[in-house]
This record gives sequence, structure tokens and C-alpha cells, in this order.
Amino acid sequence: MAPNVLDTDELNENDMLMEELPPEAALDGPPPNADDLLRRTLGTVREERHQAVRRRGRITAVSSTLVVAGVLAGGVWMGQGMGVGGTDDAVLQGTSADGAHMAVRVTDTEGGLRLVATVDGLRDGEACWLVVHTKDGRTFPAGSWRAHEGEVTLAGSAMVRAGDVAGVSVVNHDRQPLVTAG
Repeated sequence: MAPNVLDTDELNENDMLMEELPPEAALDGPPPNADDLLRRTLGTVREERHQAVRRRGRITAVSSTLVVAGVLAGGVWMGQGMGVGGTDDAVLQGTSADGAHMAVRVTDTEGGLRLVATVDGLRDGEACWLVVHTKDGRTFPAGSWRAHEGEVTLAGSAMVRAGDVAGVSVVNHDRQPLVTAG
């Protein structure tokens, strides 16, 4: 009787395994419309992927546009804060006996004074300092460079109000004025 009991156990196991499998597993071969089903599934996957790529592209375009707009707005804001193009600018000019010329645009800012100086006619290789002179006799260095042939334009700044400026000079290494605008 032992072989008969074993066969019954095997049959019970087979029945349990068959209950776990879906009915489609008992079919011989793929269903007759398997190619159509695969084609529809792949089409759906491709369409979803295409939509995701387009969505990402739109998000990137909007983000880029916002970044560019922010940079431009920041530039305009900073330019206004620095007094660029403001009506409070004063232009000082001067010429030395040696033929050096200087024009300085002076702009009052929140932190002091902003200068843009254009200098021409200095000796090539001369060490130069841009110095702001106040009405009460103080001096403030605003920039330095080494002169070369031709016109030089440089920007500088000093911790003084534009209304206190008496003049601006270019001085050499020995602090002798080369050209003064005032």
C-alpha cells in the first residue's frame, strides 16, 4: 500500500500546482492575437516615452527662459544700483602742459564714488595712480595701472561722496601729478 499512498500525494501536489497557475498556462503555444497584442503594447510604450521626452523638453525650455530673464533683470537692477546711465554723473576734464588728456565720469553710488577715467598722452611704461582730491584737502586712491601708448580707459572707486570731489589726478610713482581734471 505504500506505493499507492505516494501516488496520491503526488497527485495532490500536482493539483495544488495547477491551481496556482492561470488558465492561460495550460494553452499550447501563444494566443492567436499575440502579435497584435505585442504591437499594441510596444506602441503604447513608445508613445509614453515620446510624451515624457516632450514634457522634459518643455520643462527645460521654460527653466532656461526663466534663468535668462532672471539674469537680465539682475543686470538691469545692478546697473541702476551702480548709477550707470544715471543723471547724477559729472564729467571732469583736464589737459597737462606735456599734452596728456584726461576725462573722468564721476558717479555717486550708495557705497561712495564710481569713476570711469579715459587717459591719453602718458609716457609708455609710467606707473600711474588715479587719485581723487576732496574739497577739504584729503586724497583717496581710486585705481592704478602701467601706462602705454594710446588711450586707456579704467574704472575705479573711492569712499567719498561726489559732491565732495574737487578734482581727479593721475600721479606717478613719486606722487607728482601728470594730469588733473577738475
